[in-house]
Amino acid sequence: EDLFSPYMSGMVYMNESFNAPEILPITGQEVLDVEFKTDVQNVKPVKKTFRVYKLDKHSPDPNGKGQKYTLHLISEGGMINHSQRCGYAVNGSVSKMIETIVTKHFPSHIWKNRFDVQPTVDNYSFVLPKSYTPFKAVSWLCSKAVSGVANDYSPFFFYETFDGYSFKSLSNIIEDGSKVVQDYYFIKDKLAASDGSPSSLPTEGPLSAVFHRVQALEEMSRFNMADNIIDGLVSSRLLVHDIFRKEQREVQFRETDVFEDSKKLGAKPHYKNSKNDDEYFYNQPCSYYFLPSNSYTVYTEQNNIVDNVGVESFFLKRKYHVNAIMTQKIAVDIYGDSSKRVGQVINLYTPKFSADHAVKSDKADKNFSGNYLITSVRHTFGTAYSCKLELSRNAMGV
Repeated sequence: EDLFSPYMSGMVYMNESFNAPEILPITGQEVLDVEFKTDVQNVKPVKKTFRVYKLDKHSPDPNGKGQKYTLHLISEGGMINHSQRCGYAVNGSVSKMIETIVTKHFPSHIWKNRFDVQPTVDNYSFVLPKSYTPFKAVSWLCSKAVSGVANDYSPFFFYETFDGYSFKSLSNIIEDGSKVVQDYYFIKDKLAASDGSPSSLPTEGPLSAVFHRVQALEEMSRFNMADNIIDGLVSSRLLVHDIFRKEQREVQFRETDVFEDSKKLGAKPHYKNSKNDDEYFYNQPCSYYFLPSNSYTVYTEQNNIVDNVGVESFFLKRKYHVNAIMTQKIAVDIYGDSSKRVGQVINLYTPKFSADHAVKSDKADKNFSGNYLITSVRHTFGTAYSCKLELSRNAMGV
């Protein structure tokens, strides 16, 4: 599962002596039904149908009696998407457009009772090019979507999990995921509580404490101030050339415009104002974009659209929010948990990594500890079942 992908994928590493690629054979049109669960009585199994679309890394064993190869899997919607094209007009709200696209191009068993759509309050009229696949059209429409929450613009994402498809704003994902937050602990010594006492980890839910212990932790990124400046996380401006009105307009954006009102994971902004730096990075927006704009449409009673582009209202804000959620990323390995989904929020605890951490009153390291959004889930089956979670948050810890 991946927050930034409209379909799910997987790989099967084969080591066999049956010669399945020839006997079956395996040609790229096979269906693979997957079912698994955490080995706990109260946890329900998850099921998913995948399509085999690729075989590679095929090599014989040195003894000539076996072979190794990798099968690449993609969910049914991802495979069907490559055979479909748009080439028609849509109008109304983006949420209705996306419902139209999904129900038009994909069989009902893929989306029926498995499609979570957050309503939007926008109003557009578009012609989707014939060159667009359904998911490419959906991805483009996500950039136009506007939620109904005042003063809280939030980018929309379309993604697939084992529970189905979701089209939701980042704010809504964080809000829903924060309703049930589970704790996870990265502690190198024996299983212990966050206060250091030799007791079981304080957890809730059907899984025992061992499932809430992080086996390995790797910080993939925390910040890159140079990229933050270039990508518009600090400040940016948009120059719009309106051909129809023969006007040139400028829109400016700064992180402080939205930081306080946004739903966020983390406590601190990416840029902290200072007298020396503001002159270069804040007072004059440092990230620059130019876009032509022509919002004109033929106004009728059926087509009451004021602005069919919306670029001035949302372009810079979307750039900020999408880049912000990808700034700090942490990958953690945990015991296999089939209930983990993209969009859930977890609370990660790590101790302070210092020689005097034992005498500190606040034992949690603020750079690592705190609430994170799960943006990717990878289930791995071999000699044991494990999960790798990719975690992100859209604000800094310190």
